[in-house]
Amino acid sequence: MENNKTGKPASATGRYLKYAIGEISLVVIGILIALSINNWNEKKNTELKTQEYYIQLLDDLKSDRVFAESAIDDYSTQLTEYENYIRMYYGDEVLTPNEVYEEISKLALITNPLTFNTSTIEALQNSGDIRLIPSHIRNRIIDLRRLQSVTIYRQESVGEGASNIVQKLSTLIGSTTLPVRLENQPKLKDFLNIDANLRELILEYEGIHRWREVSLNETIDRLENMIKDIDSIVALIDVELEK
Repeated sequence: MENNKTGKPASATGRYLKYAIGEISLVVIGILIALSINNWNEKKNTELKTQEYYIQLLDDLKSDRVFAESAIDDYSTQLTEYENYIRMYYGDEVLTPNEVYEEISKLALITNPLTFNTSTIEALQNSGDIRLIPSHIRNRIIDLRRLQSVTIYRQESVGEGASNIVQKLSTLIGSTTLPVRLENQPKLKDFLNIDANLRELILEYEGIHRWREVSLNETIDRLENMIKDIDSIVALIDVELEK
C-alpha cells in the first residue's frame, strides 16, 4: 500500500474480464449469424419446395379441368341422343315394337369412368407437407377432392346398376346384333323367338336410360362446379407464385 501497487492487479483483472466478454460476444454473434443463415436457408428451401408443390398442383388441376370438359361433352352427346329418341314418340309416325327396340338399343349403356389426378394432394397429406400450403388454398383443394370422390362414387353406382341390367338383357336377346343376323336365318329366328321378349327388353332399356339421364345431368352439374372450383384455385396459386 505504501508503494501504491494495489491497483495493478485490479486493472489486469479488468482487462481480462473485458477480453473474455469480447470473446464471448464474438462467439454469440457468430452463433446468431450461423442461426440466421441456417434459418434463411431453411426458409429458402421451404419456399422452393412449396413452389414445386404449387407447380405440380397446377399441372394436376389443369389436367383435371381438361378431363372434366371432355367428360361433359361426352355426357352431353349421350343425353342429346337420348332426347332424340324421346322425340321419336311425339312424331306422326306410328311406332312398332321392333322400331322402338332398334332405336333404343343404339343408345350407349356404358359411361367412361371418371379419373382425377390426386397424386400431389395425396403426397402432401401423407408427408405432412400439406401445412406448407396456406389454409385458404388447402381447404379449397380438399373440398375439390371431396367433390371429385363423391362424383366418382355416384357414377360407379350407376355403372354397377347398368352392368346388372345389361347382364339381364343379354339373357333375353343374346346380343344387340343378333336380331339383325337372324334376318337371314328364319328357322333360327322362329326357334329363338326373340320378338316375344321385346316388351320386357324395351321396358328394361327405358328404365336404365331414364336412370342414366338423371345421373348424367347430375354428373354434368358436378363437373361444371368442379371446373369453377379449379379455376378459382388456379387463380389463388398463381397469386402465391407471383409473390
